[in-house]
Amino acid sequence: MITYDIVHHIDGRIRLKVPFIRKLIGVRNLPEHIKNLSFISVPSGIKDIRANPFAGSLVIIYEPTEVDVMEFIKVTFDSISSNAEIQKIIRELNQNYLRVPYFF
Repeated sequence: MITYDIVHHIDGRIRLKVPFIRKLIGVRNLPEHIKNLSFISVPSGIKDIRANPFAGSLVIIYEPTEVDVMEFIKVTFDSISSNAEIQKIIRELNQNYLRVPYFF
């Protein structure tokens, strides 16, 4: 499951903190359609989606009268979480995370 928190929200713009996006920086050979989010089905009311992998955030610019952005986020994250390719990446990230030594 990919988790997210709403950091900031005003009508027309929402910023989400998505730790998964930050973890993707270390993934080698990440498919291009995952890098550029082209696998996400975007309704006409969504004007722009920008990911910042270094901050682990996602900004969605939308038309409030045309789209229920909260429903879009829920459906999109449910869809992404159930995607077999994404699940494989998450498993690999979790396995690699467990192998990292801790330094105190």
